Amino acid sequence: MSLALPVLRRQPHALQHLLAPLQRWRASIPLTGLPASLHAIPTAFSLGALRLALPSLQSLLELLPPIVWAVPKKKVSHSRKSMREANKGIKDKLNIVSCSACGSPKLAHNICPRCVQELTATWKAEARNAVGGRR
Repeated sequence: MSLALPVLRRQPHALQHLLAPLQRWRASIPLTGLPASLHAIPTAFSLGALRLALPSLQSLLELLPPIVWAVPKKKVSHSRKSMREANKGIKDKLNIVSCSACGSPKLAHNICPRCVQELTATWKAEARNAVGGRR
């Protein structure tokens, strides 16, 4: 249908050729014993209604410039890329404290990794001894 739109705007009689099969189909339907919804099929469409339903070619062309503007025109150089990404560097951590149990450095409000490793190793050793003692 999109290929037929320019033809319909220039030559309204082309609409007649497109609607002829629909008119023949409607004429071949017997009107007795059918639901009322099928009786309401229009025999012809007005060209004005078709123009209201379909967007005009001019309105579609108005969308083209913003799409073209959004496309990069040239490749961004390495130096410009690095200037843009300069503020994305690694930030210094200011919330490093010493662990109260072992004294190793850790992040504030986090569990000390060294203490967790020691606890995990202790629990695994106890589990191995408990399984070995049951046998």
